[in-house]
Amino acid sequence: MKTVPFALSEGVLNLPAAVQDHSINVLKFADATLVITRAWDVPAGDEEKYLSQQLGKIKRNMKKVVMGEIADSDIAGIPAREVALRFENQHVMVYEKLAVARVDDHLLAFTLSRMQPFDADGDAFWTAIKAGLQPGG
Repeated sequence: MKTVPFALSEGVLNLPAAVQDHSINVLKFADATLVITRAWDVPAGDEEKYLSQQLGKIKRNMKKVVMGEIADSDIAGIPAREVALRFENQHVMVYEKLAVARVDDHLLAFTLSRMQPFDADGDAFWTAIKAGLQPGG
């Protein structure tokens, strides 16, 4: 039986069949949180629509939302769209950077959240995270 490797923090899980990864990864750092999500139901060409929908949810659910312009970016050389924003959540100001890229047949979204504004070190950390992806087959 052919297996498909699936990487976990604890090791590699060899699965008995092909699998579609719908996981949400939440990675905690000393002063930031990175959330990695996947969207499988977004047709090619609808990336901007997906990003607008996600930003609309933030506008509806959070207070004092301020968004920057959506701009071209990349995740490890893969073309992406990116936006910086801030909002109030439970009386705490949250600063985020969100990047969305098409990887083969789905979208990959990186969201980095901090409790302080992005400065040179925060921007460098965000850039390193996006550059750190090693696309696999």
